[in-house]
Amino acid sequence: MKLLGLIGGVSPEATAIYYRLLNEAARARFGGQHSANILLYALDYGVMIRHYDNRDWDAFIAEVVKGAKHLKAGGVDALVISSNTTHVAADAAHEATGLPLIHMLDVLADEMRARGVKRPLLTGTPVVMSGDHYRRALGKRFAGDVFVPDADEQATIGRIILDELVDGIVRDESREEYLGIINRWRSEGADGVILGCTELCMILNQSHTDLPVLDTTALHAAAAARYAFGGA
Repeated sequence: MKLLGLIGGVSPEATAIYYRLLNEAARARFGGQHSANILLYALDYGVMIRHYDNRDWDAFIAEVVKGAKHLKAGGVDALVISSNTTHVAADAAHEATGLPLIHMLDVLADEMRARGVKRPLLTGTPVVMSGDHYRRALGKRFAGDVFVPDADEQATIGRIILDELVDGIVRDESREEYLGIINRWRSEGADGVILGCTELCMILNQSHTDLPVLDTTALHAAAAARYAFGGA
C-alpha cells in the first residue's frame, strides 16, 4: 500500500469525505479492518477563503505548495488535492515536489468519455464556473462542449457552497434550487452535470436526477485508491 499525501482543509467538510471514501476503499480492497495509509496536511480554510475572496492566487498557491512540501518531507508517494478550486495549484505543487499528483481533471475527463457525456453542465464555486483556469485545464483533457450557468445561477450555486455546505449545512430547498438550474440547462442540451466542487456531493447525487452526475469527489478518491492499493 502506498502512502497518500492528502492536501485538505478547503473545506474540512470535503476533506472528511475523502478520508471516509479512502478508508472504505481500503476495506473493500483488502478486507477485514484495513484502512488507508494517509498523511494529511490540512490547510486553514479561514486563510484560504480570504485569499479566494481577494483573488490573491499567488498567496493561495503558495499555501498549497507549502503543504505539498511538508507532505514530501513526510515521505508520501503521491499528492491528492481534495478540492476542485484548489487544483489551481496542482501544477505548482507537482513541480515544487517532483511527486506524482493524482489530478482530478484527468479522472473527470476519463469518466465523461466512458459515460459518453459530451455537453456537460459545469457547476462549482464561482471561480470554477467563471474563471479561466479550470475550464482551460479541462479543455486540455476533454474535447466536448461545456455549459456554464449564467451569472445569477452562479451566484446561487456559490451561495449554496460557500454559505452552507462548507459549514456542513445541507438544505432541501437549496437542493431544489440547484436541481432547477440543472434542469434548465438540460433543456438547453446538457447531457450531464459536473459536481465541480467537492462539497456538492453533500447535496446532490445520482438518486436526485437521471441526468449523469459526475461526482468529482467520489471519482477522485477512487482514482487515489487505485493508485495506492493497486488493482482495478
